[in-house]
Amino acid sequence: MFKLVLLALADLSAGEQAVRLAGSLAALHCAGFAVQHVSGPLGQEGGCVLHLPGEIELAAQRTEVEALCRVAMPPGLTADVVQSAGFVHVEVLKTARLLGPDLLVLGGLEEAERCRRELSGSASAAALLIAAAAPCPVLVVPAGAVLPSVPFGRVLAATDLSDSAEAVLGVAACLAAREGAALRAFHALPLASSAGPDLARGLARARDRLAYLGRGLAVPDPLDTAVREGDPAVEILKDARESRADVLVLAPERYGQDASVPGRVLADARCLVLFVGPKALAWQARQSTTPAAAKG
Repeated sequence: MFKLVLLALADLSAGEQAVRLAGSLAALHCAGFAVQHVSGPLGQEGGCVLHLPGEIELAAQRTEVEALCRVAMPPGLTADVVQSAGFVHVEVLKTARLLGPDLLVLGGLEEAERCRRELSGSASAAALLIAAAAPCPVLVVPAGAVLPSVPFGRVLAATDLSDSAEAVLGVAACLAAREGAALRAFHALPLASSAGPDLARGLARARDRLAYLGRGLAVPDPLDTAVREGDPAVEILKDARESRADVLVLAPERYGQDASVPGRVLADARCLVLFVGPKALAWQARQSTTPAAAKG
C-alpha cells in the first residue's frame, strides 16, 4: 500500500512513539522511510524576518534525530533524515512535494505549533494546514492518543455524505483491506429543529446514503454503518471511543458546512487521525488501479 512513509517531527522529546508507529508501518509495507525534523524559528527580528537556528544547532539536532531513530525503529529498517528550519507546515509540505510519499505521519508537533501561532498570528492547526495541501493522506498522532498495534484492527470513516465522501471512504476501505482491519462508516446528522417523522426520515436517508457509498468496496457486505444526530465533532469522537477505533479517517477542511469539526476532532481525539485532503484523493485513485488493490 505504501512505498514511502515520511515522518515529520518537531519536538524530539515527544517523538519516540511517532517514530515507532511510522517505522512499524514502513516495515509492515516494505516501504522506504524518511524522517524530517523541523526546527522552529527562535524568534522574530522585527517585521517578518525570522531568527532561525544556525548550522551548528541543526547539526546537533540531526545527531539527536539519528539517535532517536536507532532506538525506536524496528530492527533492519533504515531512515533517511531530513533537517530543516522554519514554520512546520511550510517545511513539511516542501519535503512532501519533493519526496512524494504515500503516507505522511505527523507527531511531536506541539512545541512547533505554539511557536508558529505566536510568530505568525495564525490560529489554524498546522496538521490541518498540512493535510489540506498534502499530496497524500496525513496520519496525525494526537498528543493524547493511545497508539494501537500495527497492523491496525479497526478503521472508522466519518463522512459528511458530500461529493467527496465516496473518495474519503475509499481511502479508509483501502487502508482497512491492506491492514486486515474492520471498517465502519459513520455519519453525524447535525442537530435539527424538527423531530419525529422528519428526523426519522433524515436518519433513514443518511443510512441509505452510507450503504450506497459502500457499494463495490473491498469490505464485508453489508458495510458496518452508523448514523447519529448531534454535534458532529462530539458524535464522531463518541463513536470512535465506543467502536474502539484505531484510526479515524475524515476530510481536513470541513464536515458538511462546519469548518470547525476537523480541528475539534483532532484536539480531543484519543486515536490516530488520518486526514484525506483534496490532493490526496489522487493517491486513492492510484491505489484503486494497482493489481494489489484490485485483489482487495
